[in-house]
Formats: sequence, C-alpha cells, structure tokens
Amino acid sequence: MYKRILIPTDGSIGADRGVETGLDLAGQYDATIHALFVVDERIYGETPGLSDMELRFEQIEDRGEEFLSEIETQADELGLDVRTTVRRGMPYEIITAYADEHDVDLIVMGRHGASAHPVPHIGSCTDRVLRTASVPVLPA
Repeated sequence: MYKRILIPTDGSIGADRGVETGLDLAGQYDATIHALFVVDERIYGETPGLSDMELRFEQIEDRGEEFLSEIETQADELGLDVRTTVRRGMPYEIITAYADEHDVDLIVMGRHGASAHPVPHIGSCTDRVLRTASVPVLPA
C-alpha cells in the first residue's frame, strides 16, 4: 500500500512520535523512508552567504544531520531503505513540496514539534501540512 513514507523531523519529542510511527508503518509495508529536516527560515531568517547567520544555519543543518542519522540507524536496524535530506525554508512548504517531488505515498509527522502545545492540539506546521499536502498525512 505504501512504497515511500516521508518522516519530517525537527528533533523534538513530539516529532519522535512521528518517527516511531513512520518506522513502524514502513516495516509493515516494506516502504522506503524519506527522512527530512527543515531549517526554518522564519525563525532564523534568510541571510547572505558567509555571514554570521550563515554559520548559524550550517550549525543547525549539522544538528539536523544528527537527527536524521538517528533515524537512519533505526531504519537500518529494521532492514529498511532510508534517504535523508536537509533543506531550508518554511517547513510546511518544504515538506509538501518534497512529498510531491519524490512521489511520497504518506507523510507521518508528530502531532506537534518544537513549538509544542498540550495534546490534543495539533501544531501549526502539522496543521498546514494536513491542509495543503496532496497525499495522506498521519499525525502521530
């Protein structure tokens, strides 16, 4: 049923629930995992190259690579194929564009991420992905 599952993460505890659920589903369907980390330019802004903020972006991207490496390790332990990507932009726009670009069958993401609100609230990024994605979205 699912061949490609996108799991966006920001490394938060809320996002970890999406990772766990996404990996479980990928195992059930022998699906390829696409793990995505987005550097939110709304928070850090768009900056010209070689500035102090550019160095900060690179640090955040490095941290994102660490989060994605953890997902890759978990997927490898389950015998699943995984692809990891770090991008910059507005998270919900990047997530939905990535899903379209890679013909993803399902997006599995945490109910809320770094800007966590008490459950059952759905975070703004998850809400926007739910409303704009062209594929099913499972908030976990």
